[in-house]
Amino acid sequence: MSRRFGKRQRERAPLMARIDQDLYAQDVTRGCRVKLEGLRTSLWLLIAASVSTWYCSTAGGASTADSGDSAGIGVTAAGSTVATVGTGSVEQRSEGTTRGSGGETVDSEDATAGSGGTTGDSGGESGGSGGTTGGSGGESGGSGGTTGGSGGITADSGDASSGSAADFPFILGADISSAQESNLSFQDTDGQTKTIFDLLKNHGFNYIRLRTFVDPMAPYGYASSANGCSGRYEAFGDKNHVVAYGQRVKAAGMGFLLDFHYSDVWADPDKQIVPDAWRSASSITDLATILKAYTKDVLTTALDAGARPDMVQVGNEITPGMLMHVPGPNTDCWGNNPENAPIGGSTSSWDNLATLLIAGIEGVREVDPTIRTVLHIENTEDLSGVKWWIDRARSRGVEFDVLGLSCYTVWQETPSVWENTFTDLAAIYPDLAFIIAEYNPERTRANLIMKNLPDGRGLGTFFWEPTLGGKWGSALFSRQGNTFVANSADFSEFDAMLPLLGLRGVLAEN
Repeated sequence: MSRRFGKRQRERAPLMARIDQDLYAQDVTRGCRVKLEGLRTSLWLLIAASVSTWYCSTAGGASTADSGDSAGIGVTAAGSTVATVGTGSVEQRSEGTTRGSGGETVDSEDATAGSGGTTGDSGGESGGSGGTTGGSGGESGGSGGTTGGSGGITADSGDASSGSAADFPFILGADISSAQESNLSFQDTDGQTKTIFDLLKNHGFNYIRLRTFVDPMAPYGYASSANGCSGRYEAFGDKNHVVAYGQRVKAAGMGFLLDFHYSDVWADPDKQIVPDAWRSASSITDLATILKAYTKDVLTTALDAGARPDMVQVGNEITPGMLMHVPGPNTDCWGNNPENAPIGGSTSSWDNLATLLIAGIEGVREVDPTIRTVLHIENTEDLSGVKWWIDRARSRGVEFDVLGLSCYTVWQETPSVWENTFTDLAAIYPDLAFIIAEYNPERTRANLIMKNLPDGRGLGTFFWEPTLGGKWGSALFSRQGNTFVANSADFSEFDAMLPLLGLRGVLAEN
């Protein structure tokens, strides 16, 4: 999200604190717990899942199946451990969190593993609120695994739905990072309750973008309660949580873009705060080494768990640079009003910034060279500024695959401006592909701008965020009690544009 979001969040802090407490109080385990050890093959998992289902139905497990969840056969981690077969799954529900100027309400559901893997029990190792992750057939422990009660990282065999590269004629994506933070249900325009993944797929969405922070529980971190901040009851956005939710993305057969903020809190043009644990770096080389190792660690964990990203964003809205700030005396709970770091990657020192960007990109490619790398800036209304940024990066050996730009009418002007910028960039840089990394209003125009770029180099778009509304634009859902109800008019617009994008959705066909 753009730089303005954090400042708006401050207005909602008292409400956030109250609702976060409600979330914690309601985070209780439901259902039947099943411990399966050493199951590594699909055949054994089929047998085990069937036995688990029989056990849940006969041993008095108070589980409630949700027929809207289309997850395949899998086992979630301890804390809310269930076996899922076919279209049924057990989900834990709790109240949502609200924050931001638009009243951000979020959703979370049990992470479901693919075929393979071992689930840990509540006695497993835990780091913060999350557990540890094994590879194929590994253990995922902790009280509640990586999502502290909503399911943890479960090892996956990496089948086509959960680990392989996504290949779509056009990316119709959405950033649903906040959706893992509560357990509100989702109601589609047909009146049926579905998971957020199935609901979005019904309207042609095929890709999910998720953000990740280094340590959201660190002081001034996204989930921290230090310095008088309201905080969150779990380290949402950390490695464990994003991998667990990434598993669900892949299990749903959707593409996955992983957005590294390289910070403990929101990173955007106003703030690019060096993570608390990285501030001991004594040189830009040290900082780059830390960044690369962190990138490789997160991606290796994701791949081992069957949550391979198809694209990786190296930094978020890094127009002014990255890793260039530290908290100061006037810094608020969302990282606004930081001070300059003694060592960092500002565009005022492009050699330093290039060193950091190269480290991040190398980290991605050393883990999996087939993952597309994305650099994301947000000055879309300033064509000369965008070209200046690209030229400075490339002249220093920064080689990336995709350029992502933000396109909000409130900050980046009108669609005609966006179209002019993308059209000129496509002509100037014939080897680059492009995405709209964030947008909200002018949904049809934004997608057609991407679709109409030459040679299929407009890969697609990512809507930010379906459950949020504010100055940047409106949400795609309205909250009614404990349910997000899909807004028919909003989703009808997406349904209508699908044929123009070469896509289709289930409801759009009926």
